[in-house]
Amino acid sequence: MPKPTLTILSRSEASEIHDKAVKLLSGVGVRFEDPEVARILLEAGSIEKGGRVLIPEELISEALKNVPKRLDLYDRDGRKVATLGEGALLFNPGSAAIKILDYGSKEPRNPTMEDLKNLVLLVENLDHIDAQSTALVPSDVPIEVKDAVRLYPILKYSRKPIVTGAFTVENLHIMLEMLKAVREDAWKRPFAIFDACPSPPLSWSRVTSRNVVDLAKAGVPSEIVSMPGLGGTAPATVAGAVVQHHAEVLSGVVLAQLVSKGAPVIYGGSPTLMHPRYGTVAIVAPESMLISIAYRDLAKYLDLPTHTYMGLSDAKLVDYQAGAEGAYSSLTAALSGFDVISGPGMLEFESVQSFEKLVLDNEVCGLVKRFARGFNLSVEELAIDVIEDVVLRKGGNFLLHPHTRRYVRKEVHIPNVWDATPRSRWGGRNAYEEAHEAVLKILKEGRRSELSDDVLKELNAVYERLWRKAGSTPIYV
Repeated sequence: MPKPTLTILSRSEASEIHDKAVKLLSGVGVRFEDPEVARILLEAGSIEKGGRVLIPEELISEALKNVPKRLDLYDRDGRKVATLGEGALLFNPGSAAIKILDYGSKEPRNPTMEDLKNLVLLVENLDHIDAQSTALVPSDVPIEVKDAVRLYPILKYSRKPIVTGAFTVENLHIMLEMLKAVREDAWKRPFAIFDACPSPPLSWSRVTSRNVVDLAKAGVPSEIVSMPGLGGTAPATVAGAVVQHHAEVLSGVVLAQLVSKGAPVIYGGSPTLMHPRYGTVAIVAPESMLISIAYRDLAKYLDLPTHTYMGLSDAKLVDYQAGAEGAYSSLTAALSGFDVISGPGMLEFESVQSFEKLVLDNEVCGLVKRFARGFNLSVEELAIDVIEDVVLRKGGNFLLHPHTRRYVRKEVHIPNVWDATPRSRWGGRNAYEEAHEAVLKILKEGRRSELSDDVLKELNAVYERLWRKAGSTPIYV
């Protein structure tokens, strides 16, 4: 089955970069802000030097032997969705946008819990956005609960798997309790992945390193999302940033495996270009994309599941730039064969979400998945007999042939919002307007995959305990 693919590193080149990253870890080492986390590596044979932990090659090799090469991901109800490590192409809206851009507005605003609920309902009804994510940080809740409350509307209204993350050490445990309240075997059949981000260059904060430790102990998948900033927090060369990125992810893999052999880990990333004029972090810059493709090849070299941030835009509005950046990065992700792809709906350097962009990006995701699927070379699909029949006996018209009726739905992908109508039937709306109409229709008429009363009661009990800890009254949506 011919499939279009995108790669950048040969196996020998990947091996060379991997060796350089290993030498970086053993020679320069990693700074761990939390001494308790550092102790885990030191007791396993690492060396402390100048406040940094030098990780020997033997520990890295052992960790890579133990880390799972495949990871089955399920939905909230326990049904298998995909096997990560095989190019699953699971798109999700990304994480932790602090603003939302309303239809027709040029200025984003602070999101609320109600906005997060609406985003969840929207994602639940978009066929090509395969997973939910804690994509908005609500402004109408106390700072102490901003991370954990984001799980509540997702668990309440959606069956799709979740990509999330904690902002604190303490709230991670409550988030895990919320997952377990919904499904007791949440670790045996995981339906949530937690991001954990190193702090470039070659450093881990207390919160994220402890999150890796606690997730490994619980057996919950962690996604090590390295974020090298080309020219700012990483070398100005793509190759140098790739080596640093790889070393940072490897340090997370080692930590997780030392805590619990076989702990599930996903090789992730969100590389950026530090804009030389403005200092902004350009995520869809060509250099950022090259880093991502290269680390995908490194993950493939190690046979690890993968994650990336693509399908998003650095633009401030849902405009030509937003469409172009979202489309070309989504196609890059699909052709590279990533498993988890975060970003649809996002604008302005991962800080803003737009419902209309999410609907339009859903169409892009469907298109690039179709493109990445390729085509078959079976006898029936080569259609030699069909061509002969139509040319010699049916006047050259394939439209009414049984073969066309049999294959057109299987072979052809038709977007819903894209305009393909003749002008005589065109309603006069552009794609942005069509997307807004789709948002309104979904929020009014779309499906809500709600929990049973008993399960919701269990979830509410954990949710209320979270709010009591902050001394506040729960917001229910």
